[in-house]
Amino acid sequence: MEGVRTVKRSEDEEEKSLRCHEMAAKAKSGMAAIKHEFIDINYKPRLVTAYLPESAVDEIQHIISLQEAVGKDDQTLEPPSKKPRLKGRNKKRPIERRLLASEKLCPNIVGGRICSFGEKCKFSHDVKKFLESRPHSIDGKCYVFEMYGKCPFGVTCLFADQHIQIDSVNETQLETEKTTNDQPRVKNVISKDLQIRLRKKEYNFKRANHIIKQFHDKPNVRSTKRTDDGLSVATTTVPVNQQQCGLNMVFTNTNLIDAKKCLDLQLQCCLSSTGNQTTDAELNRNDAKLECNVDSKPPQACLLKDDILIQEGNSVDKKTDEPVEFNMQQSTDDEILSQEIKGTNVAVKGNHPIAVGCISDEDIIKLRREERKKVDFKDKLYLAPLTTVGNLPFRRICRRLGADVTCGEMVMSSNLLQGQASEWALLKRHESETLFGVQLCASYSDSMTRAAQVVVDTMEVDFIDVNLGCPIDLVVQKGEGCAVMGRLGRLEQIVYGLSSVMDIPLTVKMRTGLFEGKNIAHALLPKVRDWGVSMATVHGRSREQRYTKLADWNYIRSCVDAARPMQIFGNGDILSYLDYNNAMNQSGADGCMIARGALIKPWLFTEIKEQRHWDISASERLEIIKEYVNYGLEHWGSDQQGVASTRRFLLEWLSFVYRYIPVGILEHVPQRINEKPPHYFGRNDLETLLASPNCADWIKISEMFLGPVPTGFTFLPKHRANAYQ
Repeated sequence: MEGVRTVKRSEDEEEKSLRCHEMAAKAKSGMAAIKHEFIDINYKPRLVTAYLPESAVDEIQHIISLQEAVGKDDQTLEPPSKKPRLKGRNKKRPIERRLLASEKLCPNIVGGRICSFGEKCKFSHDVKKFLESRPHSIDGKCYVFEMYGKCPFGVTCLFADQHIQIDSVNETQLETEKTTNDQPRVKNVISKDLQIRLRKKEYNFKRANHIIKQFHDKPNVRSTKRTDDGLSVATTTVPVNQQQCGLNMVFTNTNLIDAKKCLDLQLQCCLSSTGNQTTDAELNRNDAKLECNVDSKPPQACLLKDDILIQEGNSVDKKTDEPVEFNMQQSTDDEILSQEIKGTNVAVKGNHPIAVGCISDEDIIKLRREERKKVDFKDKLYLAPLTTVGNLPFRRICRRLGADVTCGEMVMSSNLLQGQASEWALLKRHESETLFGVQLCASYSDSMTRAAQVVVDTMEVDFIDVNLGCPIDLVVQKGEGCAVMGRLGRLEQIVYGLSSVMDIPLTVKMRTGLFEGKNIAHALLPKVRDWGVSMATVHGRSREQRYTKLADWNYIRSCVDAARPMQIFGNGDILSYLDYNNAMNQSGADGCMIARGALIKPWLFTEIKEQRHWDISASERLEIIKEYVNYGLEHWGSDQQGVASTRRFLLEWLSFVYRYIPVGILEHVPQRINEKPPHYFGRNDLETLLASPNCADWIKISEMFLGPVPTGFTFLPKHRANAYQ
């Protein structure tokens, strides 16, 4: 019997060794190399539909039936148009149901105040009825109450058992409240007054409107052609009133006219022309070739202000060429009289108006690059703006773990100008974010310029970033994101408009180009540098590539060389400090922006700064998740709606967290971002749970901190493969 057992054991070992060799072969084709003792060789995927919506379950089961029919060559079923597979994204994800106003308790009642609306209030005033209908309390301590001494959600808090007395009175820890509530910890909260002014279109966009007016009135775009790289190039010809100034400007390059500089040039040519002499000047401004021909009989003196040209005691409207009445006093040569013309002081000497004194009209004069606030991005670790998952609680975690620069989620400028509270919430900034920026996205310069003005005027931000890299179809089809890269004229208007209304640095984030093999970033970077951009980030993939191939850091090197002396950051495929070192040495970039790598392992910033592989334990990872939940309850609230939001965003983040492979079970380090692990066991049960790709296990993790999910709870993961266990 012992011999038989030995033979069986040897056969099992051979089979196991064979399976391990198969796994090693898969590692060469995009599978991560896991130590053989941790690989689950008996793993078979099974569908788990416990928390999936019915529509998603029906779709998945339909795909499975098609796969089985194709495998059996069933002639009774029509062949599918393409091979059915359970991969890709779930594009039609259900929208979360939000609570109605009648299901919420009035905020005035929660805060112990008297509601001025009385019976007309849309919220509920019945505390007893509200407590009976709300979900059961969650076991555990209220993080907000422990930190700040008072929970602002009162009886609506799902952790209220700790701070609510029998008579529904909210308790307060006076000592804690006194020490922690000296100043707000979260900045950039939109005021009600600002929101109302934006919705009623009463906000004063004087500076932005002046710049926008120049775009619409001054340039005269004659033709537009598209290059082989998908870049729209505009040839611009701008005529100037030759009867008044004798000036003709022809722009022969790809840049749009800078209207402010055009006015300066007219003034310079008019004031410099004397007698009957003819002068020829060739000026080069903003990379534009100007051919200036002055007529033989120029005016003796003139002064430009807005759209009025003043010369020899008369003023002429440049738009209509009609005279404007202007009574000028006669004076001696030693007398200089000042007369106000449409709010502008014009000094007059003799019969000729002249410009004297300092020009203080900040709506016309644009700050030079040297006069703006300076931010040194050199060698800093930059957390990328991440839609949905790059929220304030996640940024706080990355900031604690070593991120130097943080940026809010992508903000749509049109929604911002409409005063949408959900869009303005993306601008919130925690006090720990020492270097914080906001990323704006739009397809038109007018909405982008106005959005930049209101952000700079009302919020505390260190820089504004322009999104030129979003590859999502819904965004690109509107002419936003990556689409702006292919329209040079529109891009110049956006950059010039933002730089004109801002006194803080302007940055851009772009991809290598729109189409694979047709890179245009190296051609755009010198232009945006000259237009006013302080720093640019290049993602080493095109819009067409999305995330299917590795980032091209060699091309980022060519972008760095082309854009000097402007600082360039690289982005793409950084998941370890070795990846970071190789990318920096290969590209020569001034810094690195980290996106997916930070979502998979937020401690990546610590690894880079300490230059080591951190074999973080499962308990330490769980503490980071707990920290995220606490920050979420503080940010979104600890009431029913706040807990639901915290759970949703936590599940979205866990869809990236499970991709991390612990250092201790890797066959060789480091883990590469494009390698997928086989199904494996962790070194303990908790590590196995954190490595699960199934969304049902993510929900189990959320229940550790936020209690059981409510009845009928559904969650559709972003990727179809996460419905399997």
